Formats: sequence, C-alpha cells, structure tokens
Amino acid sequence: MMEIKVKLTFADIFRYNLNVGYKSIFSKVILLIGFLLLALLIYNFSIAQGPFLDIVSKNIILIIVVFLALLSKFIKIWKITAMQATTPTFQEIFIYKFNSDSIYLQYGDNSDTVLWNIYEKVEETKNDFRFFVDSVQAQIVPKHCLKNADELNSLRKIIEQALPKEKYTLKKYT
Repeated sequence: MMEIKVKLTFADIFRYNLNVGYKSIFSKVILLIGFLLLALLIYNFSIAQGPFLDIVSKNIILIIVVFLALLSKFIKIWKITAMQATTPTFQEIFIYKFNSDSIYLQYGDNSDTVLWNIYEKVEETKNDFRFFVDSVQAQIVPKHCLKNADELNSLRKIIEQALPKEKYTLKKYT
C-alpha cells in the first residue's frame, strides 16, 4: 500500500482545466484559425506604412477576431479555475491510499474506496497523474506531492498491476 497526501495548487487545477478545455477538435480548430490569423495580422503590420493608429484601425476586426480565437477560452478557463480553487473541496488535503485492488480516498470528513475498474484511463503527464472516470472528470495526483523518485516509480508499478495496459499511459521509470 502507498499513501499520498495531496494538496492541489491553482497551477495543478489550471493545467488540468486547460487540457480538458482544449481537448475537443472544435477547440483545436479555433486555436489553429487564431494562430493563422495572428500570422496574417503580423504580416499586415510588417508591410504597412503610415501612422500606427491608422494601421490598427484598418486591422481592428482582425485584431478582435484573433483576440477572441486565442484568448477568450483561455480567460474563461482561468476564471473557472479561480472559482474552483476557492471552493472548500479544493482547500482540503486529500489522502490517497493506493494498492493493486483499490484506492482509498479521504478528504475532510468524507472517505471512499474506489475500485480500479471505475477508471476509463490513467494518464501520467509531466506534472501529474490523472485518473479519469470519464473524458472530463478526473482525480489529479500532482507529482510535487510525491516525496521522491521511488514513490513515483512505486505509483507507476501499482497502476501497472491494477489496470490492463490499454487503460494507462505512463512515463518511463527514472
């Protein structure tokens, strides 16, 4: 059994929300269009002659569209994360107890034992482990909560024992 105490930071929640927010094909297409229009805007400014405000006024629609395409979703995700980070749930310290049969989770006065088969996927990223119960909802175990490389590798081993290979994506052992 392995016990990990997790205190989520704003950055942990924000990284996860960005991943979920930009997961859909529609979001990726909007982002691509935004970058293409940004390139066009940069080109327009680089070849333009005359007073700066005249150049801006000629490109104002393009500037607005680029802003909306590239930043509006980012700002929305930031605001959602700020709201989530202030909720009592995210102020708690979560205690996870991992073994190859189940995960015991305790937060505040609440506790639950979750069987591994409830997870659709477990994904290790550069900064955390994400235990997805569906395509959007996941439990996050940040790597900064692990004490050392041995704990990191122990968690990987437990995940490998508990789930079939197609249900997890892990980094190489360090």
